[in-house]
Amino acid sequence: MSKSKSSESSNRIRHELSSQSEPSSSQKPADPVPATTLFLDFYHIIRDLVLFFCRRIIFGPPIFKLLVSFTIIVIGSLLKSLDLAPNSYFSLKSNFFNRYFAKLGWGWTMGLLIPFVYLTLITTHNQYQIITRHLSRLFVATSIWFIVTTLFARFEELTGMCKHEDLRAASRRACVKGGHEWQEGYDLSGHTFLLLYALLIVNEEVKSYDKGTKKVDQASNAANAKGDTLSEVKHEHLQIISKVIRLNYVALAALTILWEFMLLSTALYFHYTLHKIFAAVIAVFFWYITYYVWYRLENSPLPRPSAPKD
Repeated sequence: MSKSKSSESSNRIRHELSSQSEPSSSQKPADPVPATTLFLDFYHIIRDLVLFFCRRIIFGPPIFKLLVSFTIIVIGSLLKSLDLAPNSYFSLKSNFFNRYFAKLGWGWTMGLLIPFVYLTLITTHNQYQIITRHLSRLFVATSIWFIVTTLFARFEELTGMCKHEDLRAASRRACVKGGHEWQEGYDLSGHTFLLLYALLIVNEEVKSYDKGTKKVDQASNAANAKGDTLSEVKHEHLQIISKVIRLNYVALAALTILWEFMLLSTALYFHYTLHKIFAAVIAVFFWYITYYVWYRLENSPLPRPSAPKD
């Protein structure tokens, strides 16, 4: 009997000692943060910094963009006139950026703007009639670009002439094809017009970014809160759209930086000062008359596209 009691007491002591040696649940060390979570946090920080830089620095107020652009044109042209522009790879008309970006500049601009405008609109509007009215702004801009640059080329041909005596009245193409030298006339800078006009158009169109992404986030949160299968599918779909919009936004910011650099290159190495300034004034005129006059008319005699923030 005494042996059984002693064994029970010893077992009780062992149990108490073991329970004291084991850490309580409140004293257990915290689980380490998964590497995936750290990576996502780092990604979100970098993404927000990039978007902040794009929103506050690259896509500034229109007055700021105009001031920067005309400063680039005037200072670059002044350096060219004083023969102070440094000789570089960018002084060659055949340089890579001039051949594949500046000369195809409108295609690059529309190639990024069309999907950007469309994706931001489908998150805020459900009617394709409204979406079409917004996209028609890009059609108007493309028409203006084509007509103006065509007139520039035609005006240069009318004011220039072939240096061969028998081909004074020949066209530029016929003169050059015949192996003769063409004396340029008033060669208004089509590149200056294209680059500045594209910069102003992009700066206007990205104004819908905050509205579009905010709508995506709201719809995504609402879909996620429901918890059903259909909402989960919609949530994933909206998340994909949101990521594409952000990538497109950053791509437009990168294109803006490139266009400003190409504008500086044009100012430094090509065309006369007055030809560049006149082309820039025409770009500003058509940007202002469309985005700040025509698109804002309530009773327009012509069917008008919607303003970016409508």
